[in-house]
Amino acid sequence: MTKEKLQQELERAKRELFTALQSKHSLQHYMRIAYDVVHLPMTLCDTSFGVMAAVPTPTVMAPDDFDMMNGKQYLKLDLSEEMEQKNHMAHIMESHRPFVCRDSRFPNEILFQPVRINRAVVAYVFSPGRESGFTSLDLEVVEYLGQVLAIEMQKNDAFAVESGLKYEYFLQELLSGHFSSEEFAERRLRQLNRKAQPYYFMLCFSFDDPENVHAASKYYYDQLLSIFPEGMVGVVQGKLCLLLPSAEPRPFRDRDRQALEKFLEFNCMICGVSFYHTSLLDIRFAMEQAEACLESITDNIRIYDYEQEYVNHMFSRHDRDRMRSKIFPDIRIIAGYDKKYRTDLLQTLRTYIACGRSASAASEQLHIHKSTFFYRMNKIAEILDVDIYDADRLFAYEFSFRMMDYLKRRGTVESGDFL
Repeated sequence: MTKEKLQQELERAKRELFTALQSKHSLQHYMRIAYDVVHLPMTLCDTSFGVMAAVPTPTVMAPDDFDMMNGKQYLKLDLSEEMEQKNHMAHIMESHRPFVCRDSRFPNEILFQPVRINRAVVAYVFSPGRESGFTSLDLEVVEYLGQVLAIEMQKNDAFAVESGLKYEYFLQELLSGHFSSEEFAERRLRQLNRKAQPYYFMLCFSFDDPENVHAASKYYYDQLLSIFPEGMVGVVQGKLCLLLPSAEPRPFRDRDRQALEKFLEFNCMICGVSFYHTSLLDIRFAMEQAEACLESITDNIRIYDYEQEYVNHMFSRHDRDRMRSKIFPDIRIIAGYDKKYRTDLLQTLRTYIACGRSASAASEQLHIHKSTFFYRMNKIAEILDVDIYDADRLFAYEFSFRMMDYLKRRGTVESGDFL
């Protein structure tokens, strides 16, 4: 092919790829345009080794090199480890243009072209090459293809990867419920150099200033991973989050908690921490829990644990009037009696429940004699004509007190509104 002909073919490829950007197309569409010009087999992979598109066939490598989950292919663990060992991934992360190298798995020279968004590699184009080798046209078209793919991926929120870290694709798939096999999810975890653990936590972060636009800065990623080296951090669904595998049913030790608190205070951030989950497939629920913690903001607190906030999370799904209607009516009767006769019966009942149903502990906290405590409890039983020590009734009272606290905390009602 003459130099003039090569230039014409290159211009045609660029023109068709650029024109396609004017409308929304699949990544496969752009790969096909490039293939029709250079006739070079290519596969587009994300940085967590998932196959996004391929031409001319579904993949350009042997079927045995892939795992399949819900219609998506992934490089097998041994192949991705081999890529790391041969420094292919390191070269991909460092390169801007196509780079050609040798690999014993392939008879010809192979090619990698990084796809970059905001200077971070979010995917790469791979070609096993051909016997005749790569031409200058191949390299020019593939480089331009990488630029066009980056633009198209930025148009799609599903590929709005802020950090370029390989964990974000994995987190996106976990949170979307893409995986249906625990074994497969754990295999993908190991593929990303993380160990499967008995427990998993999700941490979700937000800023004191909701207009803060720096949540995706590499600085935050590096700092969080320095505190939790086994974590997987990324921006998913617009939220900065961290998946934390743990050998224990607690997210971190006191030293790590102190380091996290200092980080949060310095950067004017808050953090929600989910329940522990024993299955990676439940991480989408853990994300909901961590996000729910951020809805309950109190001054001078930086870390919110869902085990303290889960009842408030349930309450947040109901409107104020409906919640008020569910406060156990006995509470109003006792509150009305206290107001009329200037007694402290309701506070006595509440303290008893808060002290784990311990008469001794409640008496001590109220600074009254135990006989006075029992007199008050008997008076409540007399007014209501109930067994005041019935477990179900005490649970209903405790639940009502929690609702009242939640409504007061939200500033939607005053104490007198409960009467």
